[in-house]
Amino acid sequence: MRGGQSLSVDLPSFCLETLRTMNRIANRLYSSLLIFVLGVSQPLFSQSEGGSAESGPMAGLQPASSSYRISPLDVVRVTLYVADEVQFQTEARVSQEGSISLPYLNNVEVAGMTVDEVREHIYEPYNRDYYVEPHLDIVVLSYSVRTVTVIGKVNRQGAVPFPAEEKLHLLEAIAHAGGWSNDRLADIRNVTIARTDENGERYVIQVDARNITARDHPLKDGDLINVPERMW
Repeated sequence: MRGGQSLSVDLPSFCLETLRTMNRIANRLYSSLLIFVLGVSQPLFSQSEGGSAESGPMAGLQPASSSYRISPLDVVRVTLYVADEVQFQTEARVSQEGSISLPYLNNVEVAGMTVDEVREHIYEPYNRDYYVEPHLDIVVLSYSVRTVTVIGKVNRQGAVPFPAEEKLHLLEAIAHAGGWSNDRLADIRNVTIARTDENGERYVIQVDARNITARDHPLKDGDLINVPERMW
């Protein structure tokens, strides 16, 4: 108060302006905090699926299923540890004969075995002759590609590749070949699968595709599928 004059304050307006100022400060603090949190957590969002932040050769690798059996031309990585220290790590392509070359053991047969069976198979000689209670880590880095061939009354005749760790069934192969021919001349009652057995003998499987499901007739590498033309 000066010169007998009183100071008049519009209390509601003053309170409203104060609240607005505090709100602006709070928003700025929240924005700064949010930027900081996102910056810190950014590596988490770049991790591979499954929560692993692993980078390098192992990034993105999908482990082989427990039932998958090693095939010729697969590429595997074998790492041997003793007391958590790496003694060696080697990558090898499975030969056409089904073997890989390993330190000290030379050629070891692995085709037809699961990863667990391979681990047990090579653990014994390493533990007996070279290392004390080693730990073996075996990873399939890449799978050999198998193919079947589809000919006859389909829209796209030719080879249909599929990874060795996956199954391909008859109707799936037909779908990959563009489906039954558009001219509706496919004789789906008399589809054949020509296959070679383990002894090199060729035989033919006759299939009435009207009565099968998408999971019937799993195919094997080298199968020849023929969809004949319908005879009127």
